[in-house]
Amino acid sequence: MNCFKMGILIAFKEHNSYIRNGLILFMTLFMTQLMAQQSVSGLVSDSDGPLPGATVVVQGTNNGVSTDFDGNFSIQANEGDILEISYVGFQTQLISISANQDSISVALVSDTELEEIVVTGYGTQKKINLTGAVAAVTGEVLQDRPIVNVGEGLQGVIPNLNIDIRNGDPTTAPEFNIRGFESINGGSPLILVDNVPMDIGSLNPNDIESISVLKDASSAAIYGARAAFGVILITTKKGTTGRAKISLQSEFAWGTPIMLIDPIDDPYAYAEARNIANLRTNGAVAYDDDYMAAAAIYRDNPTPENAWFRDGTEIRYVGYNDFGKQYLRKSIPQQRHNLSVSGATDKSNYYVSLGFLEKKGWINLDEANIDYDRYNVLAKVDYQITDWLEMDTKTLFTLEENDEPHFYHWDTNINTFARMGGRAVEFPDLPYYLTPGDRAQYEQHIGQRSMTTSPIPYLEQGGRDLMTNADILLTQGVTIKPMKNLKIRAEFSPNFTYVYQQDQRSKVRGIRMSNAIDLSNIEYVEGFSATDYLQERYDKRFYYVFNAYADYTFEPEDSDHYFKAMVGFNQEKGDRHYLRGKAYSLITPQVLNINATVGAQEAYSGASHVSLRGAFYRFNYIFKDRYLVELNGRYDASSRFPTDVRYDFFPSFSAGWRISEEPFVADLALNWLDQLKVRGSYGELGNQLLGSNYYPAIPTMGSGTSNYLLASGNRAPYVSPAGLVSSDLTWETVASTNFGIDATLFDNRLDVSFDVFKRETRDMLMEVEYPQILGTSAPQSNAADLTTKGWELSATWKNQIDQDWYYGVTLALSDSQAEITKYDNPTGSLNEYYVGQTIGEIWGYRTGGLFQTDAAAQENDLSALGNNWLAGDVNYLDVNGDGKVTPGNQTLEDPGDRRIIGNESLNYRFGINLDLRYKNWTLNTFFQGILQGDYFPDTGNWRAFWPWNAGHGEWYYITDSWTPENPNAYFPAPHIGYNDKKNYAVNDRYLQDAAYIRLKQLTLNYRVPQDIVDLIGLASLNLYYSGQNLWEATNMRPPLDPEVRPTLTQEYYKNRTHAFGIKIGL
Repeated sequence: MNCFKMGILIAFKEHNSYIRNGLILFMTLFMTQLMAQQSVSGLVSDSDGPLPGATVVVQGTNNGVSTDFDGNFSIQANEGDILEISYVGFQTQLISISANQDSISVALVSDTELEEIVVTGYGTQKKINLTGAVAAVTGEVLQDRPIVNVGEGLQGVIPNLNIDIRNGDPTTAPEFNIRGFESINGGSPLILVDNVPMDIGSLNPNDIESISVLKDASSAAIYGARAAFGVILITTKKGTTGRAKISLQSEFAWGTPIMLIDPIDDPYAYAEARNIANLRTNGAVAYDDDYMAAAAIYRDNPTPENAWFRDGTEIRYVGYNDFGKQYLRKSIPQQRHNLSVSGATDKSNYYVSLGFLEKKGWINLDEANIDYDRYNVLAKVDYQITDWLEMDTKTLFTLEENDEPHFYHWDTNINTFARMGGRAVEFPDLPYYLTPGDRAQYEQHIGQRSMTTSPIPYLEQGGRDLMTNADILLTQGVTIKPMKNLKIRAEFSPNFTYVYQQDQRSKVRGIRMSNAIDLSNIEYVEGFSATDYLQERYDKRFYYVFNAYADYTFEPEDSDHYFKAMVGFNQEKGDRHYLRGKAYSLITPQVLNINATVGAQEAYSGASHVSLRGAFYRFNYIFKDRYLVELNGRYDASSRFPTDVRYDFFPSFSAGWRISEEPFVADLALNWLDQLKVRGSYGELGNQLLGSNYYPAIPTMGSGTSNYLLASGNRAPYVSPAGLVSSDLTWETVASTNFGIDATLFDNRLDVSFDVFKRETRDMLMEVEYPQILGTSAPQSNAADLTTKGWELSATWKNQIDQDWYYGVTLALSDSQAEITKYDNPTGSLNEYYVGQTIGEIWGYRTGGLFQTDAAAQENDLSALGNNWLAGDVNYLDVNGDGKVTPGNQTLEDPGDRRIIGNESLNYRFGINLDLRYKNWTLNTFFQGILQGDYFPDTGNWRAFWPWNAGHGEWYYITDSWTPENPNAYFPAPHIGYNDKKNYAVNDRYLQDAAYIRLKQLTLNYRVPQDIVDLIGLASLNLYYSGQNLWEATNMRPPLDPEVRPTLTQEYYKNRTHAFGIKIGL
């Protein structure tokens, strides 16, 4: 027994050693594994901020956690492990853990963004299934930029979406164009906000979710007669899944005017140069010897006393008042604030936003400055009542208020800026005036403003122009899903617009003076304010839209077929009532009421009504995810036409082939090719508008008043006979053909789309000549055609280098050119359109520099252009060799010596966006411009560019005008342009290169680290700087700005803007 026990004990001890050794080995391995693991913490977010409830799992294990309320997580992982981060509705991301890595930051991309869902007419489609020419961007392109309106933010972003902004005035609406010249009668794209046509100039850019541009007839046909020249669809934001999000943004900006004028600030140099020009043109100097002597004294010693000299009973001004410093602000303040609250549950979502924008003007007088304010409210609620019934409500409210000085005359507006430097602006304060001791006699006039071409008294004493624009859009929608894959939707949207304007032209008094004051007859005058009045305008508009449509999707299981069909009905109706009252002779400018006047009173009114009704359809068929077909059509009726011609049908067809899905492509093993699709479309649309005018389909009669035949002075009302209307008048028809290719390459890093198109505008209205025996003006007829051809390229490269570094580059490039293919011009006149004409042609003279001698200037007969040709004048060439330079008969057969020297159409418009991100920093830059275009400056009086064409002077008038000592100068010899324009005939010497590149936007954004944000109790915090119009390069000569070619007068300047902002998430 003892031996047995001893054996048991020995065995147990040996077994125990194995257990002990096994435990030691297990603990060693466990500790080694534990030591190999590391704690990794991080933040998961999307574009709106942190994502609570996201799943973080070590791939291939059960080791996983969820992010907390602020999107934070912490997990144990080994070097080399892969973290799988997912969230419903977002693309899953995989992150590899490197040695000693203890923190990561992950931004998830939504499935919608991944699949690139694009808003189209009355619905959405995946980008990969599009067969028409559709371009789309998200509202992010408008964010964190000191822009006043949506147009500024979209300039150059989408190829062949052409946007021209005349000046920096926030009340000036941008001009939108899609794919170039539309019609000789004008035209513009249809712009819809959530399926309702409205002016987007006052829309808050912060409320926009996406912008889609429908460019060809296939994509736009569903909108019928309004969509002949494309459609811009703007979708506003709505609530997103997750907890309630509160976002607050405040931005403060300062702008400096882009003013390219360089006035002559030396009165002597100005007078000397002006004398040379005046002597050459008029045979006499403008400034006499006494003036020149006094100006020389001021130049050498510029004191207030030396700015004036005495001449008989006059005191004459020879100083420089630096008018621009007095008049033009160096810093223009602007502020913008946005507050939004959004969220969603499984049954509802909501989005509410408030926006405020204030922009001051360029006037350096606080009490007279321009003040523009805008208030925006957007409220959207979607709620699911049952599984098959959803309701949605939207309210969009905009209020604009503008307060600016009354416009009295161009001579007292910003246009005077360049020519006021050498003019007196007020009665001077001098020790004495004519003789010592006479100061008391004149001191009552000290400081009184000049009323001659000076805007200052009009700004200080003058009236104000007020504008209030209130717009409210209400939408009630209902969506019914009675069965699987069938959706029926109806929406009713009334839009109320109320515009009130008040123009107060009150009297202003000052002293009549320019460069001299006759002290023996000091005269107080009212200048351009002598006729004072108060005018009030009321414009009330009501427009409603009703849409009802149903779509059904049929995709059988285990089938290669996909069908989707939509049918719908649209009705719109608009009414406008206009009333204007005007009363003269204000009793006092302190009481602004038409009844508080004692002069004549006038009243005007007007009304218009328009309606549109249409039925539309769309049918999509996809076979094996490779072959795509789409049919669109609309049957429209427009009240703008007589009953028997107001109906028309507009069909379109498009098809696509996803080559990358073909088996033979897979066999090629092209690993670099992700997606490849070719597509084509054709469609026809009608044009119901001539620009903004109605078709002349109904005879109209004029009315007015006229003198009695036998009683002069008494007036009687009359109604004139109706004009003639063509009996076969019909719609302009626009036929569009488009071919495109879409490709995605290199693991979705490169995305490219290229389109070529042809748009034929047929049956354009034009004046047709009839025999004079007709006895009245001829009616317009459908007798002209044109063709617009072009192409566009969009390319994006984006690359996530690692978890810290990302960069992206986007290019938008486009071109188009239009040609007249039919036009009734029997004489071939160059003053009308003609067959074969390329729209934008500039006819002008060839030149051979400037004449260097009087003898050379008189060799050819130039009398058709002017007289008294001398050295320094433009050498126009005798192109046809007949010994003289003439415009001929100004016909194609006889154009004289004129030839096509350029084209003012702007070609190769481009936009380049550079995006760089590093950890919490984001840098975005955007360049926009034009690569080709010509421009010949307007030669009218008081226009900029041409030396001595107005009463002002710039330094280049002196430094770059021809003299015997400066024979290679750019401009001709100095002469007074408003008396002699022979050197300004359209010619190739002064044809300007309109190409330019401008740094439209530079934004630097910093996202404050989440641990700091958590400490202060916020969800997110971003700080940013954004600059607008910071730099440009162009061959166009100052003072011309390539973006404001339409005007050569001084207007509300564009700004170089610097903004600093903060965005807070709660």
